[in-house]
Amino acid sequence: MSEQQPEAALDIQDTASRFVTTLQPYAPAILSGLQFITKATQAFSDFFAREIAPHLETLARIDWAEITRRLNELPAKSKAAMVLASSKGWFFGWDQSLEDVLVLVEKMAQIDPSEVDELLSQYYRDNLQSMAHSLTTQYSARAAAINAAVKAHSELGGEGYYLSVPVFIAQADGLLTDITGVKSALMQSRKSTYSPEELQASEALRLRLQTDPESLALVTQFLNLHEHDLMKSAAKRVKVAEVIGHAFTALNRHQVMHGESSDYGTEMNSLKAFSLLAAVGLHLPLVLDRADRSIKPEMG
Repeated sequence: MSEQQPEAALDIQDTASRFVTTLQPYAPAILSGLQFITKATQAFSDFFAREIAPHLETLARIDWAEITRRLNELPAKSKAAMVLASSKGWFFGWDQSLEDVLVLVEKMAQIDPSEVDELLSQYYRDNLQSMAHSLTTQYSARAAAINAAVKAHSELGGEGYYLSVPVFIAQADGLLTDITGVKSALMQSRKSTYSPEELQASEALRLRLQTDPESLALVTQFLNLHEHDLMKSAAKRVKVAEVIGHAFTALNRHQVMHGESSDYGTEMNSLKAFSLLAAVGLHLPLVLDRADRSIKPEMG
């Protein structure tokens, strides 16, 4: 065995020598490649330290358990918030950023009902322009009417609210009719088995989402539209007036669109009407699309 070792060593040496000789013509290219790799490695190292590492440190400080808890509680809190908002004549949806939705829903869970108007008025003041842009982008055929109403609301003061309120309501009515596929969204359904006062849009949504409780919860504010101040019948407005001891003064579609009211021109009423339009045009399609995607696998 010992006599064979030098011979084996020579074989290895010879093989190595021939390998180096073969590669020698390519040495400049190999060297260039190694230099590129070295520079690239250094550049990535610098980029990582500058751009990525700080974010990883931030992520490491996030309380993921707390975020998970907040997200898990969101559906139930959102439904409760929508019910409270609706009782005051407001609508809202999940079309803004997740953080905005979380903050709004959590605030709604903490405040006194008497503070809802103040909270949601400010919310829609802050988001009016961005929501209007989303609406006019998605519904270009309605852009002129929506832009005119937003301009009246934003630039004409008290007089502008008299112009913006009926336009916001009318556009919401039209969009809700289109989205739900009914003849007239805010008219009563003559064939409803749920309630003789149920509106066509409410019935359509209830039937479409009846096997999807999560999506149904997200359209809570549209399921009992006939009970909202906005849609109260004349008889119900009289009863409310008797209970509260003075005239019914809440924003009401029939009174506005049929000229029965001439004192609806306030900023809050305009924002409430816009909240309906935004919820119909931005939130509702998201929920229906989510429901459709969740049903398709089962259908396949």
